[in-house]
Amino acid sequence: MPRGWLNQLRGVPGSSDANTTAIDSFVRREGVCRDYAHVMIALVRASGIPARMASVYALGVKPQDFHAVADVYLDGAWHLIDPTGMAVDGSMARIGVGRDAADIAFMTSFGDAMMNRLSVSVDEAA
Repeated sequence: MPRGWLNQLRGVPGSSDANTTAIDSFVRREGVCRDYAHVMIALVRASGIPARMASVYALGVKPQDFHAVADVYLDGAWHLIDPTGMAVDGSMARIGVGRDAADIAFMTSFGDAMMNRLSVSVDEAA
């Protein structure tokens, strides 16, 4: 399905950090799932529609990891929308929601931190 401006964004791991804004990502046309979600949320909010950031587990995300998506309020309900197009529609499970990525951070560290191991697995329930 064509996604307009989303087709112009490139997924580039390491291209952003905690200080990268939605406008930075929009101008650079690159980022990670968090950046895609921030851009979509900013555009949706600019249209007068409530939107928030959500962290999810989802089928289809490669490599499997926590995933950031937009949560948009339409017709009296919140709807998860993956602007990267990686997650299988209807397969997302909310972990947390907030105004932006800072509200749903997976970890906050003070000083240096090193990841020793990460293992995330998402399977379809029978």
